[in-house]
Amino acid sequence: MTDILAKYSVTEVAAWYGRLAAKIEKQKINGNVPLASRFLRAYLDNRNPKALLQFSAPVYLINHTKIKAAQVYHRRVFLTEEKARIGKTRKWAGIIPRLQDGRWNGTGKLSMTYQSLVEIGGTIAEITRIQLRGSEQERDLFTSLRGFQLHSNVTVTGTREGDSVAVKFGLWRCKALDRYDWNYNEHLTVPNPDYKSTAKGAIRPDLQKIRVYHKNAKRLEDAKLAAPYNLEVGLWCVNDTSVTGPATVDAGKKLR
Repeated sequence: MTDILAKYSVTEVAAWYGRLAAKIEKQKINGNVPLASRFLRAYLDNRNPKALLQFSAPVYLINHTKIKAAQVYHRRVFLTEEKARIGKTRKWAGIIPRLQDGRWNGTGKLSMTYQSLVEIGGTIAEITRIQLRGSEQERDLFTSLRGFQLHSNVTVTGTREGDSVAVKFGLWRCKALDRYDWNYNEHLTVPNPDYKSTAKGAIRPDLQKIRVYHKNAKRLEDAKLAAPYNLEVGLWCVNDTSVTGPATVDAGKKLR
């Protein structure tokens, strides 16, 4: 399919991206500006590729089933019930290795962190479902974050009797971490903010949607009209007892 934006000047393309951000912004989700608009607007305003920009977390991110599943997995890592994914390897982490190597004696407080990948639309089938039948909240997460790291920071308190350690989770906080950038070899079909517009400079007002090739984003960056950035969404506290409920670990467990 033709790269419609390719024939327009970089300043015209930048203005079109700005109108796209404004169009998305009007599509409030539970009264809030969508992440997709906030992230795109920040991209157009940014000039420092090393910048870290912080955003508040919407409720539909905090409560998403993928977030909950990741938090349950983090709990199992902290309790040494499942191996941690670290790069391309898997290894035991969490409480029991700390008990066995002397970093913690099983009493008092212990702080731990872990993060893992969360994907909204991790398969072709899931992408198709989100695009055709997904809620506006899920579509916003797909077009803004899609794949990101969920970071958990926890503090636990232990009470030890022999090898048995009763564990209570105290403060558990999460945040989403990502890099807002583009794969210049890919494209995405988006609503055309100029559809049916009679304004001077409108781009293809006859088209309701436009396939945007991300090599146009590189044009903006090369012209210093935008820049990718690191982003952080959150922090938020986790209060779901299925994630933060008490547990008991065996300090003598053999780890293989």
